[in-house]
Amino acid sequence: MKKTSKIQFLFNLCIIFGVVVIRRCNATTYFVGDSSGWDISSDLESWTSGKRFSPGDVIMFQYSSTHSVYEVAKDNYQNCNTTDAIRTFTNGNTTVALSKPGNRFFVCGNRLHCFAGMRLLVNVEGNGPSQAPVGSPQAATSGILQPSSKKNNPATGVASSAARFVGDSGWRGTMGIFVYFMVFAFPFIWFC
Repeated sequence: MKKTSKIQFLFNLCIIFGVVVIRRCNATTYFVGDSSGWDISSDLESWTSGKRFSPGDVIMFQYSSTHSVYEVAKDNYQNCNTTDAIRTFTNGNTTVALSKPGNRFFVCGNRLHCFAGMRLLVNVEGNGPSQAPVGSPQAATSGILQPSSKKNNPATGVASSAARFVGDSGWRGTMGIFVYFMVFAFPFIWFC
C-alpha cells in the first residue's frame, strides 16, 4: 500500500469515527418530572411539552417506595390497568432506553395515583440515532438523589432534563480512544 493511500485511508477512518462519536453524543437523558420526580405532585402531562424524544435517548424515573413504574399498552394506559404490563419497575431508580420511534406508555402501579395523573406518554420521534447507545445506564443503587415528595423535599432536588453523554465510558472514553488513535497510531502509519 502506498504512503498516500495509507494517509487517505486513515483520513477517511478518522472522519467515519468522528461521525460515530457525534451521533452517540446526541443522546439525552431526561429525569421524569424534573426536580419533583415520578410523584403524584408532579405535573407529568405538561412535563413532556416542549421535549423531543428521539431513539437513543434515556428517561429516568426516580420515586419513593409508595410508587412504581409500569410500562403498558395504549388501552391499559387510558384505563390505568396494570394487569398486562409490558415491564414493571419497583426499585426507585428506573432507567428506560428509548430504542425506537413510537409511543411509550408508563403508569404508576397504584391505580388511584394513575387516575390522579401519575401516568406518562412519551412520543419517540424517528429522527435520532438508529439505536440506543451500547451500555445504556442501568438503575443505580446509590449516588442519585431521591425525588422530592410530600415527605421528602430536598433543597437540591434532582438535576433537570439536560443533555448528557450516555454509554459505558461516555464521551470521555470515546474521545480517549480517538485521541489515542490520533497520537499513537497515526504517526506509526505515517512513517511506515
